[in-house]
Amino acid sequence: MNILKNFSVPNLCDAGAKPLNGIKPILENQKIVFGEVITVKTNYNDWGTLIKAISFAKNKIIVAEIVGDRKYETAVWGGLASLNAKIKGVKGVVIDGCVRDLEDIKHIKFPVFARNSCPNAGKPLNLGEINVPLTINNIKINPGDVVVGDCNGVAIIKKETLEDVIENAKQVKHKEQVIRERLLRCYDLRDILDLK
Repeated sequence: MNILKNFSVPNLCDAGAKPLNGIKPILENQKIVFGEVITVKTNYNDWGTLIKAISFAKNKIIVAEIVGDRKYETAVWGGLASLNAKIKGVKGVVIDGCVRDLEDIKHIKFPVFARNSCPNAGKPLNLGEINVPLTINNIKINPGDVVVGDCNGVAIIKKETLEDVIENAKQVKHKEQVIRERLLRCYDLRDILDLK
């Protein structure tokens, strides 16, 4: 899986990864981060389940489906959670909902991807579920799938398609490099792509 560091999220999406459109990095210059998914499904008012998941997510990336009508109005992740996760060896977190404490997250450079940000938080209810199937943007996500994120956004690679996506991404990157070299030799992109 370490070969994923050689690609961008756009490369991987061109190669078959599924984009989680609308979920963006908090760090504007976010470098590629990737890892096995540990899933969380919880209510917009419950950040306790995400805190609990940190204990099971060393060397993994937490991906959270937030449910409820106010999922874009209440933060379920913030600065203290990010610090705890970084210390515990979590690679990153993807939240289909709100996060807060953006200045703290940026200061420690922890990879956080979220749909939105807001200043108010829910409660440590711990009523959600960990390592259950999720659906975000109509994309099914299972524990053990692979998530990749960078400054462009986030994508999911199904574990059973990982090898195919990697092979496809190698071809995508090679093709782009050939085009780039031709552009630097003053060819026109329209001609390279044979656009009539």
